[in-house]
Amino acid sequence: MSSDQNQPSTAHKIIVGIDYGTTFSDDINIISKWPGEQHTSWKTPTRIAYVQENPQISKNRWGFEVDPKLISYSWTKLLLDKNATVGEHDDPALSKVAGSGMLKLPAFRQAADVCEDFLREVYTYVSGKLRQKLTDFTFENTPMEYWITLPAIWSDEAKDSTLAAARRAGFGNRTGDEVFTIAEPEAAAIATLTRFSDPNSLNPIKPNDNILICDCGGGTIDITTYVITQVSPHLGFDELHIGVGGKCGATYIDRNLHSLLSKRFGSSFDDLPFAQKGPGSRFMMSFERCKQKFGLSDDRDTQEIGPIRLDAPDSEYYDELERFVKLTYEDMQTIFDPVISEITSLVGKQVNEAKAKKNATIDRIVLVGGFAESQYLNNALQDWCWRNGDITLICPERPQSAVVLGAALRGLEGIAPRIKHVRRHYGISLGMVFREGIDPEDSAYYDLMDKRKVCRSRMKWLISKGDEVVQGTSRAVACEQEYSPGVEILYEAVLYSCSLADAPEYFTHPRVDIVGSIKSKFETNFNFGPQVRSVFNAEAGKLVHKFSFVTEVVFGDEGNNLTFKNIVDGNVVSTADIEFDQR
Repeated sequence: MSSDQNQPSTAHKIIVGIDYGTTFSDDINIISKWPGEQHTSWKTPTRIAYVQENPQISKNRWGFEVDPKLISYSWTKLLLDKNATVGEHDDPALSKVAGSGMLKLPAFRQAADVCEDFLREVYTYVSGKLRQKLTDFTFENTPMEYWITLPAIWSDEAKDSTLAAARRAGFGNRTGDEVFTIAEPEAAAIATLTRFSDPNSLNPIKPNDNILICDCGGGTIDITTYVITQVSPHLGFDELHIGVGGKCGATYIDRNLHSLLSKRFGSSFDDLPFAQKGPGSRFMMSFERCKQKFGLSDDRDTQEIGPIRLDAPDSEYYDELERFVKLTYEDMQTIFDPVISEITSLVGKQVNEAKAKKNATIDRIVLVGGFAESQYLNNALQDWCWRNGDITLICPERPQSAVVLGAALRGLEGIAPRIKHVRRHYGISLGMVFREGIDPEDSAYYDLMDKRKVCRSRMKWLISKGDEVVQGTSRAVACEQEYSPGVEILYEAVLYSCSLADAPEYFTHPRVDIVGSIKSKFETNFNFGPQVRSVFNAEAGKLVHKFSFVTEVVFGDEGNNLTFKNIVDGNVVSTADIEFDQR
């Protein structure tokens, strides 16, 4: 978190960066002391325990307050994107572990609700710390601007769910307060490129450098390449081309560990209470320390992880007396290597596409995120870089803080890439009229009153995957609607998306996804302007009123979420809402 004032003034505001992660939530520069932790820490675990399920506590506990004996919930962020299509680089076991205890929800709360509850605790704590630091008067009279980080690979529904949960938790609810979202690799780029834009820094960047940001978090990997457009008098950079990513972060390693132990010990491990083997347990905290040390040296000694009480005899895999699980160096490689393979595959894909599509060579790779602290990952990427053109690899000090620092800098200094690239095709379905000798793509929109042959499932793609967008880029959808004077009008259009390289012609294609329904409302006293007309409805046997309007879908808006607005006779008359598909 970053603040740019000490006294109240309408010219000042408090800038807060929140990295709401799978394993940790960061909040830097002011807050490094968290409830339940005696030592300074730049992060607090993204974990919550409810009083309803834990009679030994008097209120909900979160972060470091959650001890291993409590029924608690972690990794909830991954469940926000449950409706997204499984990606090529997603952990293949992710969809199977929701019922195993590794990914779970309380019976009384959905994923978005758990996120809301955790973020409410963060909001309450952050607000209290700011009041203490700035005084109640300054806090109450200074607007706050929040920037919440999200994976770039997230679906539009997951982005919207997180933003809505943050607002329900209190973020952006005071008069003058605002809350936005920012893609994690973009935030990391802002922080790292700002640092390297200083000509006195080690390895300073220069115009036309191509910098690949590899953000390795707990649940996701996000990779985006940026080209430096200028360094002085201020930093400027653009996305080089479409980024890539997958749900294959550090939690993938934890799932691999559980899979290995399930194979070795069967029901003896599988039937253990979640408190003994889940996130936050003493067993997993022991493994976390082992993960961090792995790769620091050539030491190939067997690692002892525990304590954990298994109904298993003493063996090469388990110390019954000390209650330690034994992991060889080869075991650790088996746990790590599938994750490393996915990460290097994603990096390779981005490097190859930069060359093929932009004839660009990557000058350096910057490794950030919580998993970037793994020496084994650093060693593997360093080896990959050497074998693929001797690319420079840089991992900044405290790489986990780069994302949240960049989020704060986005609000504080307004630094942002000028050009981004759309990661999916977006469009709507329009009935196209077939008339002899005329291409259906060039024909008029289907008029419901006419009795002409149409193709109802054709797609009208508004924006294509890879298109360059700047903030506020929009695409218009021409609409026509019947109305009765003095009656409220509700209009609905379905928004589709597709991640294929070439967009299909029909929405019936299996890789075309429903994003949701764009819903517009016109009040009973709405002035329809001069574009109204009357047409004869043959089925009803009477004239009906119709009017035309345009719905604009705004891409790359501030905050990185889809927004919609309605235009009549050239004037913006209202916003439209989207109801996301819940299938």
